[in-house]
Amino acid sequence: MSKILAIDDDSTTLQLLDFFLTKHKYEVTVASNGVDGIKKAQEIMPDLILLDVMMPHMDGIDVCKKLRADEKTAKIPILFLSALSQDVEVMRGLMAGSDGYIVKPFEPDNLLESIEKLVEKGA
Repeated sequence: MSKILAIDDDSTTLQLLDFFLTKHKYEVTVASNGVDGIKKAQEIMPDLILLDVMMPHMDGIDVCKKLRADEKTAKIPILFLSALSQDVEVMRGLMAGSDGYIVKPFEPDNLLESIEKLVEKGA
């Protein structure tokens, strides 16, 4: 069973992701901020990280850069899930080292397809 870490400051989004991904046979861990997310990523070594961009204290861009800079977590696929939809924001996410960027609200089937591709690629 593949492990997914979802990092988002919105509890409703985390609950939705947890429910949806668990239903599709993923083991889900959640973190409500970037600092906790980095810590959990280092502890559980997930197969994929779903990451929000806009979070207090440390935004997703900084989280992504820190994960990429750490030898232990550098190769974990990261998929941004964000309400920021402008091209410049998507480019910022990709330039920070993410493997993809999906705009909220997202289509569940599109999210699942992206997750499956990245988990398979990372395996």
